[in-house]
Amino acid sequence: MSPTPDEFAPERSLAEINADIRCLFARAEGRLSDTERIRHAALLQEWATAVRASVVPAA
Repeated sequence: MSPTPDEFAPERSLAEINADIRCLFARAEGRLSDTERIRHAALLQEWATAVRASVVPAA
């Protein structure tokens, strides 16, 4: 059975995730601590998941 689109729907929009990434770098003035790097990696994973969910398969 194929998953429904809702099963892959991200909890947050790409814009929200992108805003968090930008804020992270702005607060860190471009230099991330180890903790911030972990947060950045998590945000990138969330962003990639949201991008995949937004792709519409070709007919």
